[in-house]
Amino acid sequence: MLLRDLAGCRLHVVFWLTLALPVQAAWQKDFLAAREAHQQGRLERFEQHARRLPADHALAPYIAYWRLRAGNDQQARLAFIERYADSPLAEQLRADIAREAARRGDWPLYQAWSAQLKRKDQELQCLDLTAALAQGESLTRAQLLALYRSGSDRPTGCERLFARAFEHGLLTPEDRYARLRLALEANNLRLARELIAQLAPEEQPQGDALRLAESVPQRLISGPAEPRAQAEIALYALTQLARQDLDTAARLWEAEHTRYGEAERRYGFGQLALQAARRHDPRALEWFARAGGAHSEAQHAWRARAALRAGRWAELLQTIQAMPAELQQEAVWRYWRARAHKALGASFQANQLFAQLSREPHYYGLLAEEELPTRLEVRPTEYRVAEEEVRRVQDLPGIQRALLLRELNLMANAVAEWDWALREADDVTLLAAAELARRRQWYDRAIITAERTRELHDFDLRYLTPYRDLAQARAREFGLDEAWIYGLMRQESRFVSHARSRVGAQGLMQLMPATASWIARQLGVKERGLDINHPETNVRFGSYYLKRVLDDLQGSPVLATAAYNAGPGRARRWQAEVPLEGAVYVETIPFLETREYVKKVMANAMHYSHRLGLTRTALKERLGTVPARPAGRMEAAAADPEAVP
Repeated sequence: MLLRDLAGCRLHVVFWLTLALPVQAAWQKDFLAAREAHQQGRLERFEQHARRLPADHALAPYIAYWRLRAGNDQQARLAFIERYADSPLAEQLRADIAREAARRGDWPLYQAWSAQLKRKDQELQCLDLTAALAQGESLTRAQLLALYRSGSDRPTGCERLFARAFEHGLLTPEDRYARLRLALEANNLRLARELIAQLAPEEQPQGDALRLAESVPQRLISGPAEPRAQAEIALYALTQLARQDLDTAARLWEAEHTRYGEAERRYGFGQLALQAARRHDPRALEWFARAGGAHSEAQHAWRARAALRAGRWAELLQTIQAMPAELQQEAVWRYWRARAHKALGASFQANQLFAQLSREPHYYGLLAEEELPTRLEVRPTEYRVAEEEVRRVQDLPGIQRALLLRELNLMANAVAEWDWALREADDVTLLAAAELARRRQWYDRAIITAERTRELHDFDLRYLTPYRDLAQARAREFGLDEAWIYGLMRQESRFVSHARSRVGAQGLMQLMPATASWIARQLGVKERGLDINHPETNVRFGSYYLKRVLDDLQGSPVLATAAYNAGPGRARRWQAEVPLEGAVYVETIPFLETREYVKKVMANAMHYSHRLGLTRTALKERLGTVPARPAGRMEAAAADPEAVP
C-alpha cells in the first residue's frame, strides 16, 4: 500500500512538473523579451511582453521599474518605493530623486531623500557635504580631505564641492599640491593636468612639462626646480626614469638634487628607495635613510619590506612604528611587528600581538597561531544552520528575486538583489544564505556570503569542495597535494566553471587559451574541439601546469604558486641570492595581486587540508624556505610596469 502511495505521489509530481516547465519557459521568455524591448526603447513591444507576466510574480518589480524609467511620473515612483521598499530598485529610485533635487538646488528636499539611503557612492557623499554648506552647516577639514586627498578621479559633483570648499577657505593651496602629488604617484595625468590648470599663472609649470616627463625625463630633472608645480613634475619624471633605469635615475638625482628644496630632495630619495625596494635592490634602505624616513603609504610599506628582506629586525620594527596609525593596524604589519619583537627578544610583546591575531581567520591569523608557545586562544565552535533558518532566508523576497535572476543569467542583477537582501544580516542569516547558495550550486556567492560573518563561522561553507572527484584524480595523477589544488581553484574561480578573467583566462583553474594549447600538446590531447571550460579538462590541464612549474622551480610550492599567477620568469626574478623564509619571500613579491594571491592560496590549502582530513602541515612549513636563485639566473629583478605596492 505504502509503495503504491509513493508511486502515485511520484506520478503526480512528474505530472505537475510537466505542466510547470512550459509555464516557466514562457515567463522567462517574456521577461527577457520585455527587458530587451525596454533597453531598445520599443515601448509597445515592451508592454506586449510585460503584460504576460503575472502581477504577483517575484520579478514584477522589474517590469514596474522599467515602466517608470520610460516616463516621469513622480507619484508612480513614490508608490513604487513604498510597495517595493525591500528592493535595490527602490534604493536606486531614492537616489535618483535625491540627485534631481540636488540639480535643482533644492537642498532641504535632497537631504530628506539622502537620509533614507542605505548606501552612498562618492557623488552622493559629496552632495551631502554640498548640501550642508548650502544650508549653512559647519564642515570639518577631515570630512573634505577624506574625499579630496586622492589620486583617483572624483565625480563631477565632488569637483564642484571642492571648488566651493576652496572659496570658503576649507581647502588650501597646500591641499591642491598634496593631491597633485597623489595624482602623479597614481599616474593619473588627466587629473594632474586639471589640478595644474587650477593654479595661478605664476605657479604654472613651463610648457607641457607632463609630456616631457614621459618622453625625456632627464630633461625635466635637470631643468628648472621652480615653481613648485615644476618641481613636482620633475619628481614624477624621476620616478618614471627610476622605474625604467634605476642606475641612471640615481646618478642624475645625485647630481641634481641640491637644486631642489629639502622636502623635494627627501621625497626624491624616497622615490628612488621605493623603486629599489620593489626590485629587491640593497640600496633601498640607504636611500630611505637619506630620505629621512618614508613620505607616502607606499614608501612606508616598502621600507618595511626592504628591512624584512635584509633581516634587519630593529629597522623593521622602527619602520612599522613610524607608519600612520591606520596602516599599523593592518594585519600584515601587526604580524611583522610581532615577529620583529620576537627576533629582538621581546617575547611578551610578541605573544600579545600573536594571540590577538590568532583569533582572525586569515593568512596572518594562521601564522600568528603557529608562533604562540601554547594555544592561548580557542577558536569558537563552528556554527551549523538549522533547516528552518535556511527556509526563512529562502522565503525572503530579495533572495527569491536573486535566484530567479540567476536562472536567467542576469548575474549583475542577481548579485545586487542578493547583496541588498543581506545588507544588514546577522551571522546566522548570512550562514543560512550561504548554505542556500551552496545547495543551488551558486558557489562563489556561498563563499563570499560565509566570509562576511563576524563571530559565528562555518568553514565548510567558506571552503567548499565541489568537483572532489576531479581534484582527487588529478592529485593522484600528478603527485600533488589535493588541498593545494583546491586552494588554488578556490582563489582562481570560486568554483565558477565558466569564469572568465579580464585578460581571457578561463574555467575553474583560469587557464589562458595559449597555455591550454601548450598543455594539450604536452599531454597528447587533440586541440580540435577542445573545451577548456569543461571542468574535467580544466582541472586536469591546470593541475598539469601546476606540477610542471613546481618541478621547474626547485619543488617550492610558494614559487610555483607565484608562477601560476605571474609566470615562472617573474617568480625566479623575485628569488634572492640566498635562501629566504617562505613568508619573507611572499611578503616582498613586488606585485600586489600576486602577493595577495599566494597568501590566500596557501592559507586556503591549510583550511582544505583540515576540511578533507589530510595530513595537517603547519602554514610556516608549507611556505618552507625558498631556495636561492640558481646560478646562471642572476638577472636583475626589474620592476614591471604593473608592479604596484
